[in-house]
Amino acid sequence: MTLLHGDLKDSEALEKALGGVDAVIHMASLIEVSESVKYPLKFAENNIMGSINLLEAMKEKGVKRIIFSSSATVYGEPKTLPLTEGMPLDSANPYAASKIAVEQFLSAYHKNHGFDVTILRYFNPYGPGEEHEPETHAIPNFIKNGLDKKPVPLYWKGEQTRDFIYIEDLAKAHTVVLDQSGFNIFNVGTEQGVRIIDVINKLSDILGYTLEVEDLGDRPGDVRSNYASSQKLKESTGWSAQTDLNEGLRKTVEWFKSRENF
Repeated sequence: MTLLHGDLKDSEALEKALGGVDAVIHMASLIEVSESVKYPLKFAENNIMGSINLLEAMKEKGVKRIIFSSSATVYGEPKTLPLTEGMPLDSANPYAASKIAVEQFLSAYHKNHGFDVTILRYFNPYGPGEEHEPETHAIPNFIKNGLDKKPVPLYWKGEQTRDFIYIEDLAKAHTVVLDQSGFNIFNVGTEQGVRIIDVINKLSDILGYTLEVEDLGDRPGDVRSNYASSQKLKESTGWSAQTDLNEGLRKTVEWFKSRENF
């Protein structure tokens, strides 16, 4: 594997990266919801314009197969659950709006330029190797704070529900759709909604002590509840999530414990 450092807004870097490539898995994105509410232009420039630059570079290089990492946030506040791919899209924040916009551009490139497009709408990925600075994702945030004996930040008193998908299961979803042709959209989740407070309680059991909680109230721009129907992906490819939450959390905690700073 060759690792190239670059920017989606850099045409020369894109041209170099696309040499000899058959397909693109596009994961490059700013992702923090509350940051998108504060800085929508930043998200538009990076997520939308960067993706258009990538698509133009792909067109120039003759690379016409792309898998795009979208997000369950494109559904907004759900009226019914589980969420299916045919439900209306409703951006609750600029991050979600940027994902919807890129999905629409991908549809246009499929129709106008013959791109084979697969959109994977991730629910809530977690697992070993996840590190952000600052950390904004729930599970790594909870684990880091728990190992440091610091209070765990909690919105909505932990009553919101999420569909947490283990990273190995998510990675497998990408491999099974690599040969998909045409234009496809799939949800990637476990089909189970879990309350955030229950995740904290599970981590307390794994760590052997009760995690202290810091109540942060509501979270602007976020939704209260979602979980996936992944039946479409299962019927098309045979894929389904194999890792239950207890096992995934245990593996993730062990990975963080193995880090030198813990």
